[in-house]
Amino acid sequence: MKELSSRVEHLLILGAGASVDYGLPTWDKLVILIEKKFMEDKALKYKEEILSWLRKVGDGKEYNTIDECITKESRSRNYRSNGLTIENYIFLIMKIIFTELYKENEDGWINKLNQKILDSNNLENKIAFINYNYDNVLDKNILLFEYLTEKERKVDYRSRIANLSAYVQTFYPHGNFYSEQESQSANRLYRHLKTKKSELQDVIDAISCHESEKHVLKMYGTKKLYILGLGNGLQINLDNIEFTPYSISEIHVTIKNKDKKDYIIDFLNKKFGIPAVEIKIYDNCDELIEKCFN
Repeated sequence: MKELSSRVEHLLILGAGASVDYGLPTWDKLVILIEKKFMEDKALKYKEEILSWLRKVGDGKEYNTIDECITKESRSRNYRSNGLTIENYIFLIMKIIFTELYKENEDGWINKLNQKILDSNNLENKIAFINYNYDNVLDKNILLFEYLTEKERKVDYRSRIANLSAYVQTFYPHGNFYSEQESQSANRLYRHLKTKKSELQDVIDAISCHESEKHVLKMYGTKKLYILGLGNGLQINLDNIEFTPYSISEIHVTIKNKDKKDYIIDFLNKKFGIPAVEIKIYDNCDELIEKCFN
C-alpha cells in the first residue's frame, strides 16, 4: 500500500503519451518503429515471430497496444518455450529506439512544470506522481533544472533546487525497465510486482502494465487528479489502482483520440463520481500544465 499525505493536493498520473514532448513515441507509433527497425536491420533476431505479433496490434485488431500483445502472446501455447525470450528482445529493441529518439527539450511540459514549481510557494510539497510510463523521461527531467541558466542553477536557485529534489514523490505501479544485472536476478519479477523502483539507464527487459497487480493508494485529504498521456491504457491502468479513501475534487485529462472522449468521460465519472461537466479535457500535456498550474 502506498500512502499520500494530506499535504499532496495534485496527483499526476502519467502514461506513454507524457513523453511525446521529449521525442518518444506513443504505443501505436512504437509498433511502426519496431517494424521499421526490423526492416532496416536484417540481422535482428526473432524477426518472423515479432512481426507476426506486431501485425495483431492496432485499432480493430486483436490487441489495442503492443503492451497488451506482449503480455498475451509471450505466454501463449505457440511460444511455450521462447515467449519470454522474444518479449525481452522486443524490450531491447525498444531501448534502442528510445535512445535514438530521446531529445532534451527546454520547452517540454516537465520543464515548464519545474519552472512553475520554482516560481510557486511550496508547490513541490503538494505534488505527487503515479508513473505508468515505459521510459525514464520523468526521471531524467523532473526537478533536475539543468535547463536553467548557469547563474540560475548555481546562484539564484541553489538552495531551493537542493530542497526540491527530496520532496516530489513518484509511484511506479508496474515498475519500469531493469538493468541487465537485475534482469538476471531470481528476484527480479518479485521486486517488479512489489513496486520497487530501479535505475532506468540500461534498459533490457520489463513487465508490461497489463501484467500489473492491483495496488492500493491510500489518500488523505482532497486531491486534484491530472491524467496525462494514458491513451488506450487509461482504463486498464486506473482499474489496477484502488483509491481508498478518496476525495477527488477535480479531474483534468489529456485525450488525443477525440472519438473516445465520451467513453473516457463516462468511465472517469463512474470511477470517481465526478460530474461529466467537471471533467476537463486537454489536447496535450503542455496545455494541461499551462492551464492548471498558473
